[in-house]
Amino acid sequence: MDTAKMVDDLMEIERIPVRRLERDVEKFEIQRRTWQDLGRNLTDLRDASRTLYGIDNPFRNRLGRSSDPAILTVSASRLSQEGSEEITVLQTAGRDRFASPPVDRDFRVQAGVYTFTLGETTRSFRYGGGTLQDFVEQVNRRVPDVVRGTIVPDTSTTRRLILEGQGEGAAAQLSFGDAARDLVEETGLLSPPRPDQSVSALETEPLRLEPGEEHSLRLERPFSIEPGMVLQFEARTEELPREPWEPPPSPPGPELPSPGSVTLEGVTVQDEVFGLDLPRVAPPEPPEHVEDNRAMTITGAGRRTELPALPERDRFETVTVGADRLLPETDGFLFANRNTDRALEIRNIRIMDPDAREGAVPTNAIETARDARILYSGIEITRPTNAIDDLIPGVTINLRRASPEPVRIDIEPDREGAKDAIINFAGFYNQAVRDINIYTRTDRSLIDQIDYFTPEERERMESRLGLFQGETTLNQLRSRMQTIMMDSYGSAEDEMRLLGQIGISSNAAGGGSLDMSRMRGYMEINEATLDRALESNFAAVGRLFGRDTTGDLIMDTGVAVAMERFITPYVRTGGIIAGRSSGLDTRIGQTETRIDRYNERLETTEQRLRREFGRMEGALEQMEEQTRAFDNLPGINSRQSR
Repeated sequence: MDTAKMVDDLMEIERIPVRRLERDVEKFEIQRRTWQDLGRNLTDLRDASRTLYGIDNPFRNRLGRSSDPAILTVSASRLSQEGSEEITVLQTAGRDRFASPPVDRDFRVQAGVYTFTLGETTRSFRYGGGTLQDFVEQVNRRVPDVVRGTIVPDTSTTRRLILEGQGEGAAAQLSFGDAARDLVEETGLLSPPRPDQSVSALETEPLRLEPGEEHSLRLERPFSIEPGMVLQFEARTEELPREPWEPPPSPPGPELPSPGSVTLEGVTVQDEVFGLDLPRVAPPEPPEHVEDNRAMTITGAGRRTELPALPERDRFETVTVGADRLLPETDGFLFANRNTDRALEIRNIRIMDPDAREGAVPTNAIETARDARILYSGIEITRPTNAIDDLIPGVTINLRRASPEPVRIDIEPDREGAKDAIINFAGFYNQAVRDINIYTRTDRSLIDQIDYFTPEERERMESRLGLFQGETTLNQLRSRMQTIMMDSYGSAEDEMRLLGQIGISSNAAGGGSLDMSRMRGYMEINEATLDRALESNFAAVGRLFGRDTTGDLIMDTGVAVAMERFITPYVRTGGIIAGRSSGLDTRIGQTETRIDRYNERLETTEQRLRREFGRMEGALEQMEEQTRAFDNLPGINSRQSR
């Protein structure tokens, strides 16, 4: 008798309720994961909806385009306005970068205090002497914000020292002091200036021009302007109070003599007064108000060239004019203030080589510190950097190289970004509808018609097919989402009121054939129609997804607004999805507790059965032994045989 098998068979029967509870737990876990996956998909849909109308919505983004990115590039922020401009890059900003003539590879740098100045920043360090390579390493480590050094081995026996200032703009000139000045002269990086390299005027007192005033300035001798030189001067504008204009009185008429009279027999007759018909004199027109800061002209060799307009600020500003806009030779300047209510002041006129550094010039200037110069709206603009972000509001212009040809920049909406956001929104909507269809229906074709499932996704969806059949919450969710996508938004005056007008519908591709996907709530996108809508009426497309109709700066209507508000109660913390998932967690916990209790009872029952069956088996064995012993008693076998 196999009592162990009998106990196992009995325990299998006892474990049937446990198996049923374990299947319940597995089912509850599948349902919980399904609700969680649906919650994530709905969260994606909510976030995609919010993207289309929230503070970061793509309909507020702007893109900057340049007709020639090799000359300049442009980037635009949301503060920029749509439009087009033309900019000519006359000169890019630069930094001082000087190279020495070849020096011996064994050149030694002397000990001393090395001082470097960049604009208004001065840095010094003490060096104990050493090789040129060691000195450059010390420079790069101890004064990296002012200057950077490089060693170039131009031959096997010589080296070139390159020093580069770490700032752009005309104000970021690199100069040398103490032992550094001796080093750059010893290596030939700087050399003495050429004679007659500069000329200056108005260094002590500024020239003031009252309205209408003219003045001329003659140099001591004609000065030749070589390529690379610049004219620099400082100027300012003072606004004068405008006095009210009073027209002069009209001229009086002629004074005529008395006509006389005749008296006869006591009767006096006055002669008729002689009159003149004088023409009516019209009052004179008030003088024209003039604002014109083109006040300087350079002269020389019988020629003259007008210089750029003076700055209109009340503080002195430096104006720099390149040699290409000057004469080959100059003997002076003419000044004329054409303004009616402005005084002009000019001082510190200099024509010079901009590469000069404290009485010396770089022997080989790879690049020099200079401001960027561009022509915008007919006005020359200067900036100390190639990244100009204060010229056009919300637009940053990055200069690459100079060119005589104007570059067109266009600020336009980010149509591609808006299109991508709309496609994402429709995609997340279709994903949510797809999942709800699979969870609430038992039609296997719902899965078979989707060709982008991976084998793992297909297997997972097959296990969830019809899992929530009859679930009213999901059926209502799908129905309301479809209604939101098909509803009309705005008023009759709005150009875009339906998603179908921008190519999003259940039949976006057209055609009369039956497509079951259209019967299941999926949306299609006709990209050609969407592109046309974004190109022709970008703002109206944005208003279709979200707009403020009350003036409180809160979006209150639109497809995306309606979808986000409807989905949020489902996916927020403590919402419908979280409640369903939490409820399943509770049921799983309760069921697992019941399983544990069952298992405890089953363990006790199994032990009891094994004890009882063990005793029974022992009793049977004892009875068998007694039977065998009884059979072996003397005389028992003989009687049994008779």
